[in-house]
Amino acid sequence: MKKSMVKKLVAASCAATLALVLTACGGEQSSGGAMQEDTTQAAPSNPLEEVLFAAQADISNTSQKLLDEKEKVFSTVGDTYDGYLANNQAIQDWYDLAVSETEGLGERLREQGREYYQAVVDNVDVSDDREVEKAKDDFYDLVYEDAFEDYYDAIYEDALEEFYDTYYDGVIADAQDTTPYDEWYDVRSSAYDAWSEARSGVYDAWTDARSDLYDDYSDITSAFYNNDFDVQGVFGPVEMKDNAGSGSSSDNASSSEAGSSESTDAAESTTTASASSEALPEQGVRFDGCVVGRTICAAFEGDALSGVGEPDVGVAAVDNRP
Repeated sequence: MKKSMVKKLVAASCAATLALVLTACGGEQSSGGAMQEDTTQAAPSNPLEEVLFAAQADISNTSQKLLDEKEKVFSTVGDTYDGYLANNQAIQDWYDLAVSETEGLGERLREQGREYYQAVVDNVDVSDDREVEKAKDDFYDLVYEDAFEDYYDAIYEDALEEFYDTYYDGVIADAQDTTPYDEWYDVRSSAYDAWSEARSGVYDAWTDARSDLYDDYSDITSAFYNNDFDVQGVFGPVEMKDNAGSGSSSDNASSSEAGSSESTDAAESTTTASASSEALPEQGVRFDGCVVGRTICAAFEGDALSGVGEPDVGVAAVDNRP
């Protein structure tokens, strides 16, 4: 998705300010290794930036937590076959953590996205279509496209690949000549199965989260285009999940708004694309292997993963490498 120069400047500004915030909170190591205390508190300039920074920090912190835990696992297991046999549960524990953290991150980002759309309504002149569109798209561009893609690269692409290279294709493969074949084969097969299942789990959690974020973006785009700025009304069915017995909407919600919130995702996407080019200003927005307004989807199948991916992200399903 092409971005305007303004959006690129906003992204750079947000990233720089976020770095200052994180530095102020915990200090940073200098190039020489010494901790530097920074008493400067760089605060977001408005409520919209507050939500954006929180979402970006959540993604960054979750990614760093998993990378830190990965290093601990590598230290525990070591680089020998005996060390792997004695401590491979630590690897499985990291796999489980990666899946659960990705799932939790996706849930939090969806809530932060809805909070952001409410902040747009509360802080932007809703009579100015251009300003509303720009503010709305910032969350999509900076969180959905940029920061969450970085998370994918760091965890799914790099960290999981490092486990594969270090143990399955490294320590275990090297033990073939010194280990009875049946034992070696079983250990290597188990290692691959565990890695493949974890990779599938992280990918599914990431794509599910992207799907939820895009659904919300599509819903709010359609609502704003139709001058419906009742954010709680748009997301009412999800927000009111604790009141299962109550099917009533807010007093200000019209019957047409209620009907709109119950529309299928496909119908909303079609309505958004056909109503006006301003609803989704840039044609060809990619989402999990599909292009809005065209129906181009790529299905991948592998030993342990079958799903829908984004070809431009470079997602292979699961490598059949043994």
